[in-house]
Amino acid sequence: VLCQALCHPAIASILMAAILSTATISTCSGNTTAEASTETVASKESSPVEIIYFHGKQRCKTCVAIEQETKALVESELAQQGKDGKVKFRIVDISTEEGKKLAAKYKVTFSSLFVVSSKGAEDLTRFAFANARSNPKEFRKELKNKVVKAIE
Repeated sequence: VLCQALCHPAIASILMAAILSTATISTCSGNTTAEASTETVASKESSPVEIIYFHGKQRCKTCVAIEQETKALVESELAQQGKDGKVKFRIVDISTEEGKKLAAKYKVTFSSLFVVSSKGAEDLTRFAFANARSNPKEFRKELKNKVVKAIE
């Protein structure tokens, strides 16, 4: 039922505005969110860039599109980087115990997309929700650019 409601354009827009407002309010009140700060990851130069897609048990069509488009990009345009060990794609269910731990690390409470490298963690959630379903070509292009830049 929730996914069906979220897939209705008017309801999805209202819900997204409420979520984004909440994130802004928590940032303004002094609580830090993953989107408000970039985490510095202490890792070796050879560590791969990791694309992490977080999701819960129930997902709307946009959530599914984020996973599908990211996976398709990694398996096609970033396939060589994946084979070379430079890129890794991880799908994390935040309703599992292991998923909850990783979600806590990145301060994730709902479907989210991150690009993590030795340079830090970049939250692409807003961009992903705005483009994965409605503009998949732009989504793939920008995500690929972010990953390639993170590799360099």
